[in-house]
Amino acid sequence: MEIDKAKGYREHVEHGTPSFPMQIYKNEFRWYVGHLIGWHWHPELELSVVLSGEVDIFINNMSYRLTAGEGVFINTNAMHLQSAPDGCGEFPVVATICFLPEFIGDCGEDLIYRKYILPVVGDKSLRCLKLSPETPWQQDIISAVLRICSTASEKKYGYELRCRNLIGEIWSELSENIAEVQSASPDRRTLIREKRLKKMLSYIYGSYQNNISVEDIAGAANISRSECCRCFRETIGRKPVEFLNEYRLKKAVELLVSTDMPITEVCFACGYEHISYFGKLFREIYGVSPSEYRNSMIGDPSQHGAG
Repeated sequence: MEIDKAKGYREHVEHGTPSFPMQIYKNEFRWYVGHLIGWHWHPELELSVVLSGEVDIFINNMSYRLTAGEGVFINTNAMHLQSAPDGCGEFPVVATICFLPEFIGDCGEDLIYRKYILPVVGDKSLRCLKLSPETPWQQDIISAVLRICSTASEKKYGYELRCRNLIGEIWSELSENIAEVQSASPDRRTLIREKRLKKMLSYIYGSYQNNISVEDIAGAANISRSECCRCFRETIGRKPVEFLNEYRLKKAVELLVSTDMPITEVCFACGYEHISYFGKLFREIYGVSPSEYRNSMIGDPSQHGAG
């Protein structure tokens, strides 16, 4: 995934097409570097169901562990991360549907949009919703997600209509039952910190190859160093430098397994000036040197994905 500087960190691909703004993914976490899909956000709504294994979902400062058969709804522009749990015996497989609100009803004066969509997408308290098969209406949503995946994979004539109808059924269930899961809206300080953090993450994703400091990261949101550290700590539980190094090393892994660049060039390409420091940090995270990691991945295509 790449940075779209106009919109913040999001996949640099469209979810679907302008004429059919819905896309379905089958995410097998063994494919991803670090077995995670890193912090990002997007204007699309997202529905995921765990097909096998377990997955940890982090959404702003909330977290959930989902098991097979459970799901999650993620609201538009909610910052989130998905990760295979540490020490998991089986890497999770997750079915995900992303679609723009316009897929349900035209934005603007459209009755469907104003009455049923806007109250959900505009609800600051509803960043996400864990979907449990123990709750009948949530099980209906989970079942509809799986039916969409099946319908789209078959691609029989009219499958687009059936998928859209199923999305309509999901939204009917969600909008009808939303009152029972609504919580208090986040306070103004929380909203401000989330906005600042998105600016700082976007800066890191776009500038990690350069020599950047905590002051540079803070400057992206026009805040002090101390406030920068609070934003990172309270929302994603990391210091800015820790997050920067983790991201740089993740990009280094992608280069190691997908290119034949010399280790020194990988080091410089990921923002490090000294090969010894790069090697030290890499070993701390991955337990081996960069060259050992590359050699261990040769011939193992399941490790060549990027989060």
